[in-house]
Amino acid sequence: MKTSFMLEYPWWFLLFCIATGILFAYILYGRKKFVFSENEHKWWRYGLAFLRFLSTSLIAFLLLSLLIKTKRTEEEKPIILLLQDNSSSLNVSFGNFSKEKYAQQLQTLQEKIKDKYELVSYNFGDALTDFKSPAYTEKETDISNAIDEVFTRHGSQNIGALILASDGIFNKGNSPLYNRNALSIPFYTIALGDTSIKKDALIKSVRYPEIVYLGDQFTINVQIEANHLQGQSTVLEITAPDGKVILNKVISITEDRFTFQTDAVGDALKPGVLQYRIKLKTLAGETITENNYDIAYVEVIDGRQKVLMLYDAPHPDVKAFRNAIEQNKNYQFEEADIKNYNGNYKEDDLIILHGLPSNGAAAKINLISEIIASGTPLFFVLSANTNLAQYNSLQQILQVTGSSLNGNDVYPIYNPAFSKFTLSETADKTIQTLPPLLAPFGKYLIATTLDIFYKQKIGSVPTGNPLIAFNEVNGKKTGIICGEGIWRWRLTEFAQTKKFDATDEIINKCIQYLTVKGDKRRFRVHTPKNVFNANEAIQIDAELYNESYELVNDVDANCVVKGDNGKEYAYTFDKTINAYTLNAGVLPVGNYTINAKATYKGKANAATSNFSVRPVIIETLNTQANHQLLNIISTQSGGKSYTPATMSGIADDIEKNATIKSILYDTFSTRPLIDMKWLFFIILLLLISEWFIRKYNGNI
Repeated sequence: MKTSFMLEYPWWFLLFCIATGILFAYILYGRKKFVFSENEHKWWRYGLAFLRFLSTSLIAFLLLSLLIKTKRTEEEKPIILLLQDNSSSLNVSFGNFSKEKYAQQLQTLQEKIKDKYELVSYNFGDALTDFKSPAYTEKETDISNAIDEVFTRHGSQNIGALILASDGIFNKGNSPLYNRNALSIPFYTIALGDTSIKKDALIKSVRYPEIVYLGDQFTINVQIEANHLQGQSTVLEITAPDGKVILNKVISITEDRFTFQTDAVGDALKPGVLQYRIKLKTLAGETITENNYDIAYVEVIDGRQKVLMLYDAPHPDVKAFRNAIEQNKNYQFEEADIKNYNGNYKEDDLIILHGLPSNGAAAKINLISEIIASGTPLFFVLSANTNLAQYNSLQQILQVTGSSLNGNDVYPIYNPAFSKFTLSETADKTIQTLPPLLAPFGKYLIATTLDIFYKQKIGSVPTGNPLIAFNEVNGKKTGIICGEGIWRWRLTEFAQTKKFDATDEIINKCIQYLTVKGDKRRFRVHTPKNVFNANEAIQIDAELYNESYELVNDVDANCVVKGDNGKEYAYTFDKTINAYTLNAGVLPVGNYTINAKATYKGKANAATSNFSVRPVIIETLNTQANHQLLNIISTQSGGKSYTPATMSGIADDIEKNATIKSILYDTFSTRPLIDMKWLFFIILLLLISEWFIRKYNGNI
């Protein structure tokens, strides 16, 4: 520590302090020949004068605001980061080096590093955790994320080196080779695991659609792999949820490194999450059996919406709507000329009326009137064929007084106040470059409940007339496109971009809004997804509504989660701002039902939901250690790779590395001299001493 002094005034001001002390001492004692008596020794007077001189000079000196500047030099030792792979691939295949001996050597290495450096250790698998003796139980490995996370936590500190103990196998995230070592620190890797290919037959991958619709068929693709089992035969079996075997195939292994794939067809016969069990017969000599099993979780949805489009004459717009809507498997599209239509429109979830009512469909005016009066959502497309007088008489949402035959070319102007749904910025910009629609000419009178999506622009003149708008009254939704020519949008967009994205997005957003059905339940419970991995925490959310359908949570809500094994888990929801949530933690593999309850204003409310937990076996699909990856990481960073047998040399190599060194920090602090309490006590002691001497000798 180094100390220096700073003075706000010139140093020669100290002479004034000394002169002040001399002056006060002279005034009190300089003119007096004696202080106490004629017989006193002269040194009494000199001593008291000196005490007064010191106290007065020090007080005057403090008035100069002297500052004390202190410099402290601190040493920050390098931090050595240790990342220990805790994934289950090492539990399956650790190599010839025993886990117990490795654990001892790892502890010895940590103690050796701690003597000279600051050591911070972590475990990693799916995520980074504080270090514990590795149990090798993590179901996934993300090396890249672990490295990024330690750099985020310690990037501002003096990181000297990173020790990575792993088998080099990662099955989640990016390759660690792409990690940007912004700190340019050396990586010292410990190559764990076994690089040899073991005798094993395994289910390499299972591909299937996660969501299908009720009544559909779907394909489950299974790829198997066999190593060092040439000449043997295995059996691949796939079992449906009802116990029916949908595939039983004998597979002859004809090569030392053998791969094979096949398909099985499943039926979506009931809604919910269906489990298809895949099993590969275990052969003699296999070293790993955990990878001979897998489960395909297929969610069957009974939610396909039926969209009916009626028209009075063939029109290119009809095909444009069909092509856009059929891209979404949520919709089943049907079109028909209303003059020939004899179906049951009540089975449909949305009816699109193109150019209807019209003079050409006058014979079907009763059917059109019945459709408009029904509770089925409607989507009007006004065209040159539309009979505006009949259209105005059948609804009160938008009245158009004028002519549909002599229309205007209108361009869309987005209404930023529209709130029914959002449109991507790219789609909106693209729509502005497309040809105009042909809209009826006349005066537009709109209901106060109409929400305008796009307004009309005639040439360069914007108007308040709606081009695309929506209305909802008493739960019934209605959409209106005041113009024909959507097909031109689609055709021109493809010519410009080779895609139909913008036009299709607008059509499908409109269809989606009109077909979404309101949920009138007062109490609801749900999970963010229907299938969780076995290493994921289960989150359950709930909402409670009062009679005005406002969210409330001023009462407690509880739930019981019951597994298909009969075991039950009881929870109480935590309250959020105005809803409920809970973290149920990690649950065993299986199917679960949530039964939630909440009593509000004396009325019991109940809700149910379902989810499944599937096993994570990805760590057993590849157990061949990738030591080459670890060597590349070490070489590129200026470090070195070790085996468990040679890992004791890491501490010595770190000590020899000249780039790993302590950092010295200089810390400066400044404080006024007047803050020094000891100086106050010195002045006080001088004054008290002077007073005491005079008091003792009877001179006060």
